[in-house]
Amino acid sequence: MTAELAEARAQLEDARREKAELDGLIAGLEAQVVDEESAEAERRLAEQYSLERLARVRQEAARKRVERAEVAELRERREAAVRAAAEELESLGLERLAEACEEALRAIGRVCELGDARQAAVVRHAKAFLELGMLDRVHHHAGSWVVFEADGVRYDTQNEHLDGRALLTVVEGERHRRTLIPGRRAKGFTGPEPDRHPVAQLLAKRLDAAQAAGGAE
Repeated sequence: MTAELAEARAQLEDARREKAELDGLIAGLEAQVVDEESAEAERRLAEQYSLERLARVRQEAARKRVERAEVAELRERREAAVRAAAEELESLGLERLAEACEEALRAIGRVCELGDARQAAVVRHAKAFLELGMLDRVHHHAGSWVVFEADGVRYDTQNEHLDGRALLTVVEGERHRRTLIPGRRAKGFTGPEPDRHPVAQLLAKRLDAAQAAGGAE
């Protein structure tokens, strides 16, 4: 509320209070005139009639001042709303969104490239182990499905799900999971656990560590 509107409303309240007091006084004087036929009451009543008319005019003037102040305040609020919308939406313009999408596409391309390269490498080395007869390191072999071991780590050509498409699913799942955490914690629940996918587990740990480090700064 603007100072002008607050002042106008205060003046209107004063004018209403003044008129109400005069109305009460006039009602009492009118009763005296009717019941007592008092000349003094008649004189005072005539004076109060004059004052009541003036109070009515003041009240109407105050009401119009309030109306003008309300119109002015509404105009200011509308203009401020237009400025706020223009400023915020300009800062979130299409160019900025396109730039963010461009960065995301580059990141997505890198994820797909690395994931697909990983999957191709697993298949390639699985074939090499088979061709070299390294059956002591091959734990499963059924058609194109091969599970083999290198330096104590098992690799699976079919069930690792580390190709680019699978990794993008992991990223989106973790993003969605993290949006649910604040609401669940606000209700006294723990956040949903990360997906069992190995990259999902590692990604969650890395993000949690980064968040903790940021909060400690």
